[in-house]
Amino acid sequence: MQPLSNNEILRGFNRGEEKARNAVYNHYHDALLAMIRRMTNNSSSAKDLVNDTFEVFYKESRTFDNLSDMRDFLFQTARNICINHFKKQASDQRKHEGLEASRAYADEDFYADIHYSETRDLLFKSIEALPDKLKTVFRLRFFEDLPNEAVAQRLDVAVKTVYNRYFDARRQLKWDLERIQRFTLYLLNLFL
Repeated sequence: MQPLSNNEILRGFNRGEEKARNAVYNHYHDALLAMIRRMTNNSSSAKDLVNDTFEVFYKESRTFDNLSDMRDFLFQTARNICINHFKKQASDQRKHEGLEASRAYADEDFYADIHYSETRDLLFKSIEALPDKLKTVFRLRFFEDLPNEAVAQRLDVAVKTVYNRYFDARRQLKWDLERIQRFTLYLLNLFL
């Protein structure tokens, strides 16, 4: 089954099609989860808050002119749900005021979180797109923090091979991220 294009997602979502709603969910779930975890410092409640976000988002029955407006509205909904979550946790007014003061969350932070979440999502997608040999070495070196020798022993290859694959993986990821950054700057120049 071929994934939906951005235009198909937007049109389908505005018509209330389940396939388009699922595409929106799949596209933004991880980015929302990362943002909410960052806001709440609590990964156990973050999944519930993401689900609450989508539930409220779908109930809105709102239509959008473009995916950017949809994304902003979705992230704003998540932000509001987190704020409501904080308010529910406060047992008295003083505790609530202390919580608000400790969790001052300005608009700059909000857009920084969106940028962070989307960049993180793109990075993980770039890692998944690496060829299997490069991806395996990169995961072992970067995520499991294994030295070249341990990776070589685990994969039964030469240490130099591990070094070369890790170097190639980092070069490819750097190129992907630079390409994304150039495209983002290009879009910003169009609109500013």
